[in-house]
Amino acid sequence: MAAVDKFKDIEIVMATYQPFGEMKDFNERYHLADHPNFKIGRDEKFFLVPYYRIHNLPYLALYDKNGDLITTFEGTQKTSTLLNAFDQKKAEE
Repeated sequence: MAAVDKFKDIEIVMATYQPFGEMKDFNERYHLADHPNFKIGRDEKFFLVPYYRIHNLPYLALYDKNGDLITTFEGTQKTSTLLNAFDQKKAEE
């Protein structure tokens, strides 16, 4: 959240399979509702893990504004790594 301003033009969709109460607590703890580009929801049917073939969490799938996959990451990543991936995509356009 310390670098949230760097992501203001990027829509962030967060999904969890944790219980609703835990998701709600996370949402409130980090004040995600204060950031209209953040969306949070539950993967109740456990769809995402087999779809993306996820082995480690967190899993990050970065898409461009056209919905094309830029890259994926498994495990914690630095803010700069994520922003660089988006910047490289913009430079290619």
